Parts: sequence; structure tokens; C-alpha cells
Amino acid sequence: MRDIHDVLRRKQAEQAQLGKQIEALQKAAEQLRSVAHLLNEETEGAATVPAL
Repeated sequence: MRDIHDVLRRKQAEQAQLGKQIEALQKAAEQLRSVAHLLNEETEGAATVPAL
């Protein structure tokens, strides 16, 4: 049988790690949002330039 305190410590460590991963993903999403409009402008600009 496992020690309940050991299980609790492991679960808390997992929770902390998941929290860090979530925070990193949120930061990455914010950075992507900040450049998404630039990518959209490039795509629209390329569509209006006639091909040679």
C-alpha cells in the first residue's frame, strides 16, 4: 500500500508542472496573436500581387 503523503506530494508536483506548462502555452498563444495579423496581411498582399 502506498503512503498517502507520498501520493499527495507526487500529485502536487504534477499539478505544479502542469501549471508551468499551461502558463508557457498561454504566453506562446499571446505571442502568436501578436504576429497573426502580420501573417494575415502578408497572405492578403500576396493574393493581390499578379503572378508573372
